[in-house]
Amino acid sequence: MRTAFVFQGGGSIAATQVGMLRALTKAGIRPDLVVGCSAGAINAVGFALEPTLDGIERLETLWRSVKRKSVFPVSAWTLAHALIGRAGGVSSHKALRRLLERELGDAYLDRLVLPAHVVATDVASGDPVVLSEGPTVRALLATTALPGVFPPVDVGGTLLYDGGIAAATPVLQTDALGAEVSYVLPSLGQSAPESVPRGAAPVVLRALSQLLGHASLTAIAGAHHEVRMLPAPSLETANLFDFRDTPALIEEGERLVSAWLDDQAAAGDRHPSRIPARADTDRRRRVVGRAIPSGLRPWAAKATAR
Repeated sequence: MRTAFVFQGGGSIAATQVGMLRALTKAGIRPDLVVGCSAGAINAVGFALEPTLDGIERLETLWRSVKRKSVFPVSAWTLAHALIGRAGGVSSHKALRRLLERELGDAYLDRLVLPAHVVATDVASGDPVVLSEGPTVRALLATTALPGVFPPVDVGGTLLYDGGIAAATPVLQTDALGAEVSYVLPSLGQSAPESVPRGAAPVVLRALSQLLGHASLTAIAGAHHEVRMLPAPSLETANLFDFRDTPALIEEGERLVSAWLDDQAAAGDRHPSRIPARADTDRRRRVVGRAIPSGLRPWAAKATAR
């Protein structure tokens, strides 16, 4: 059965996916491909480069080394240029590019141990675009280019930015890539509806949680393969641009998914988070869209069966 790991975005909170990967790998669950958007794409590619416990350890070391200024450096000069329209964002890609090049070198998406697919958003049309070939670092810079923070990235003549805008949970793209079962690694769980957030950061987190939750339900409803949504921490105080909680997030991600796997095994693989494939259409679907350079695969809302 062709299995995919699907990674949501979420800024610094995506660190929780490192712990999820460790729990899945320890349980012997191995993917045939990985698909990710935004910060989750960094985890997808890092795992695809070395899909072992040692590789996950390396990915954890990367996350633990990250500070806000090493990813989102903002100066008065860049802020002023962004405000007067002379820069595409309040920060540049330079710091993040150095970090990614240090870890990934000149790796190409189609030459990793596992096939890796990075989902970004076409600035012009708003459509999801799947990058499956070409330089890994450039693809990651494109999918993590949060509008207003980083400028869009030109890939093959197409301007791209954050993949979470068009495909926060890219299971439809995974569908088109031929997956038969997907494990979705979220970054943020649903908050208790009775709790009311107070303060700017908690309100942003609640909005992100609701956005990802609704986007996930919509995407999963349209998927034609089996989707398994893993549990994620419900956070009230974390900051998407603050990496000080990274160790705790990784630990909590592993704990939650390990418990989920234990429950699944005890229930004879009949877990409520297991969402069966739709039966009204063939699972394998082809992407339909305009012709653009090799490695860029536009996802149109209308897909037709092979």
